Amino acid sequence: MAAIDLDLSRVPVVDVHKKNFTQIWPSLIGALDSALFVAVDVEMSGLGNRKKLMAKDIDDRYAEISKSAETRSILSLGLSCFETKEANGDSDTFCNVQTFNLTVLCGEEYVVEPSSLEFLVQHGFDFNKQYSLGIPYFPGNDRNDKTVESPSIGRLVSELVRRSKPLVIHNGLVDLVFLYHHFYAKLPSRLSVFLADLSEMFSGGIYDTKYLAEFAMRHPASYLEYVFRKQQQLNDSRSPKIHVSFPNYVDLSNVEYRDLSKSNPNGLTVSGICERYANHGWCPKGHRCELSHDVSAIIQVKQMNSRRKRRKKRTWAECDGNDESREPLQGTEDYTGKTVANTHRAGYDAFMTGFAMVVFIKTHKTTDLTSSYSPTIQFANRICLSGKDQPLLVQKSSFATTSKQHQAHQA
Repeated sequence: MAAIDLDLSRVPVVDVHKKNFTQIWPSLIGALDSALFVAVDVEMSGLGNRKKLMAKDIDDRYAEISKSAETRSILSLGLSCFETKEANGDSDTFCNVQTFNLTVLCGEEYVVEPSSLEFLVQHGFDFNKQYSLGIPYFPGNDRNDKTVESPSIGRLVSELVRRSKPLVIHNGLVDLVFLYHHFYAKLPSRLSVFLADLSEMFSGGIYDTKYLAEFAMRHPASYLEYVFRKQQQLNDSRSPKIHVSFPNYVDLSNVEYRDLSKSNPNGLTVSGICERYANHGWCPKGHRCELSHDVSAIIQVKQMNSRRKRRKKRTWAECDGNDESREPLQGTEDYTGKTVANTHRAGYDAFMTGFAMVVFIKTHKTTDLTSSYSPTIQFANRICLSGKDQPLLVQKSSFATTSKQHQAHQA
C-alpha cells in the first residue's frame, strides 16, 4: 500500500461496469471482508416531488420516497471500504481504503428528471457509458437465479448484509430506500416494517454523518462536502492523526484519480461567497452562480464571521436565483475558487462520507462500533430527517415484524 499525503491529491476510485464486473468481483468481496465499516452513496435518476418528500408526517414521507424509488432508478452505486489499524489510544490511525464506483442499468422503464440529468451531466456523469456499460439489474425481489453464483448487484448487497459491517451514509434515508428496493427486495408498505428489516440487515449499525455533524460534532453546516472539509481540517490541526493509503493499482485502465485536497489551502481571496451554498450546499444557479461555492473558502469565512460576530460583519452574499445582476458583497479577503469540477460522483461521495466517519471515530479513540460499550454506539441507527429536530431511529418496534421478503433473504 502506498502512503498518500493528507492533502488527498490523488484519491483512486475503481470504475466497475458490466465488462469488468466479474474480474473485479474478488476485490470487492475482499474489501468488504477487511473493512471496519463500509460507506455507501447512490446516484438516482430523480427524486420526485421535493415538497412531498419533506412531509411533516414521517410515514407520509416514507410513502413518497417509496413512490420515487419505485418509479426512478439507481444510476451508480459507490462503496468505500475503510480498514483501520492502530486506531486505539494516542497513536496515529492508518487507514487502507478501497473505493468502487459501480455503473448500473435498470432493466425496467424508469423516470429520468431533467433537473437530475442536468446536475449529473454538469458533474461529469456519462449517460452514454451508463447505457452501454451499466451492470444490468431488475428492481424489487431478486430475479437472478440463486442457484448460480455469478456476480450481480443484488448478490453484492446481500454479501454486504451477510457480513454485518457497520454501514455509513450521509443524509441517507432516501439512499436506503432506493438501495433496498432496487438491489434487495420489494419495499414494505409500512415504515415500521422497513425499519425492522434495516435493523436486521445492518446489525453492525447504521451511522449517518449528517446526523453526526449536526448532533455530535455541531458543525455550522452539514452538507457532505462541508462535513468532509471540516473533518479534513480537524485532522490536519491535531495529533494524533489519520493517515490514508490506497492500493498500488497495476492495471490503471479501471482506475480514476481525483484531487480531493483542499482547493484553497493558502487562504486565497474572493469577491463574495454564496450564502445559500455556504449554508445548504445547494444553489439554484448551479455552476452559473457568480459567487464562490468553494467549501474550503466557506469554512474560512465562517470561522472569520464567528470571530467577528460581535461586530456583525459578513463576508458572503445571498445568491438570488432571479437576479443575474446582483453584485457580491466585498469581504476583507478575496477567494476565487469554485468547487473542484466533477467531484460529485457516487464513489467519491462514499469516500468523503467514510473519511468524515473515520475522523469521528478517531475523536472517540475506538474501533469498536458495534458493542454496547462503544463510545460511538449512542450515535448508531439514527438517520437525519430534514426539517426535524429528532432523528429517525432504525429499530424493530414491538408492534412490527420484519417483512416476508426480508425473511426470504435470510432463509
